[in-house]
Amino acid sequence: MQSHNNSEISLILLAAGESSRLGTPKQLLMYKGKNLLQHTIDLTQAMDMDTVLVLGAYIGQILNQVNTYDMNVVQNIDWREGLASSVRCGLKHVLSLNPETEAVILILCDQPLLTAETLHQVLEKFHTSGNPIIHCDYGDASGPPALFHKSMFPYLLQLQGHDGAKKLVKQFPEKVALVDFPDGKWDIDTAEDYDLINQNF
Repeated sequence: MQSHNNSEISLILLAAGESSRLGTPKQLLMYKGKNLLQHTIDLTQAMDMDTVLVLGAYIGQILNQVNTYDMNVVQNIDWREGLASSVRCGLKHVLSLNPETEAVILILCDQPLLTAETLHQVLEKFHTSGNPIIHCDYGDASGPPALFHKSMFPYLLQLQGHDGAKKLVKQFPEKVALVDFPDGKWDIDTAEDYDLINQNF
């Protein structure tokens, strides 16, 4: 992991789920004048990194309401399987575009307090720690954004069902370095979550 070149690192924006607990596409929930997915897309644009956007449920409706710029958009036809299918789909697409990819960062669209600064900290931690997995520490839990070096790609491609990449964090604790991201705990799965974020931020 000698390379300090972020051009070999891609972002994978996972936004294929059906938001079953919310009952409406969370990707399109409005927050500060933009929908959640547009916020996250705009954030990836600011990072100036190759980005793959994985869509599934509501793909037509979503594409009508976001500007994807020149992102690579891929449709996960297996989205009903769960998060693992989107991780596999996104990673396969990244590798088809650039087989030399050094690492990927998985991000979700339901963390409206995610900033470019946090993503830069993830990249910095990757380059300085030498660890193949970088995870974000929310205080009482950890989660995305999550970076995985290519040595972890075979494991990501084996994920099944509702297993997200967190499975690898638990499987290889000695390979994980953490970045502080206390605002990461503010994610949106339910209407209550959405109301809380709008009330607090």
